[in-house]
Amino acid sequence: MRRLVLLRHAKSSWDDLSQSDHARPLNLRGQRAARQLGDVFRALSLVPDRVLCSTATRTRETWDLLTEGLGAGVPGARYFKDLYLADPDRLLAVVKQEGEAAETLLVIGHNDGLHEFALGLVSEATDLALRDKLSLKFPTAALAVFECPVESWQQVVWHHNRLTHLRYPRDEGEETGA
Repeated sequence: MRRLVLLRHAKSSWDDLSQSDHARPLNLRGQRAARQLGDVFRALSLVPDRVLCSTATRTRETWDLLTEGLGAGVPGARYFKDLYLADPDRLLAVVKQEGEAAETLLVIGHNDGLHEFALGLVSEATDLALRDKLSLKFPTAALAVFECPVESWQQVVWHHNRLTHLRYPRDEGEETGA
């Protein structure tokens, strides 16, 4: 059994419209949410063995701030341009190619692809309330945890993975302001 953790980057800034989408940083709300994610990961015992992260500034910042709350023993992230705005098939290919021996694999990416990827992974064995919640949205700083009934990441397939946890920032009482 392997555990796949999907994390959408925290809220990004649109203050500088001259910046490329790839270069957009987190805004203050996103920075707060990313820091809070460290506490959430710790509470759920979600210390990944391997981290695959988009090269975009907002995903990198999300990981950096999240690790502040996790403390020591956290692996460094591996950054992949292929994860920037990746579609579900590309995300699955990267997981299969780069997951290696990790028992808990974290992928940090972007919508719409990350949400579609999560929807494609989820099995009928998942609690109906969780499936319904996931079907509605996957907002910034959303976290989805899947149990994958595989011995190797190469064996991960669509619709055979149980969603065990789904957390959105507002579930933790995050402020709605900037």
